[in-house]
Amino acid sequence: MTDFLADAGYSNGANYDFLEQRKATGWIPVFGKYKPKIDGFPYNREKDEYNCPMNRPIPFKGFRTNRDGSVLKCYWAAPKDCKACPMKSQCVPNTKCKKITRTIYDEQYLRAYARQHSERGKRMKKLRQSTVEPVFGSLTQFYGLRKIGVLGKAGAHKVMLMAAIAFNLKKYLKKGGRKPSLGIIRTIINTLQGNLTIFLLQTQPRPALTKVP
Repeated sequence: MTDFLADAGYSNGANYDFLEQRKATGWIPVFGKYKPKIDGFPYNREKDEYNCPMNRPIPFKGFRTNRDGSVLKCYWAAPKDCKACPMKSQCVPNTKCKKITRTIYDEQYLRAYARQHSERGKRMKKLRQSTVEPVFGSLTQFYGLRKIGVLGKAGAHKVMLMAAIAFNLKKYLKKGGRKPSLGIIRTIINTLQGNLTIFLLQTQPRPALTKVP
């Protein structure tokens, strides 16, 4: 697989890095709060530091781990620079110095952001919206799958698997696909027989427990 499409719910640095490590291109829109740059504070890649509007450096100081486990890169200006700065009251009125934090996956985010706003990225978005995203809505609104009638993730997975198979077969035939031969149908039935049996057993109402006298 060389291309991976998903919505913004899958937008995070770990996912972008995971795909890049496997030579796959992630067409996942960057989450709305992410900013590729900080206005007025240009980044110097070679020195790994920012510069403030008064041309003072804000160098990298270390890492910080949030409660959710995400790791951030921390950049701090020298307190003496901020103390003597005429813009301190506007920039950092309540702290000693200017601080900037960025995700450790900033490079991956930047590449994803560039892909998202490219011409191909716009085409991939339309492709995702027209082929992937409508499926769940169709299953819930037009095919009666408004709730899962089984308990547990395993049972829910089987329900969605059977629904996806049925939906894809219908879509395949609707698009002019060749009708499967009897041999192919038998192969599909034999392959799914085990899962189908378990699925049917899980959908059966559970007998009421009776107290032994």
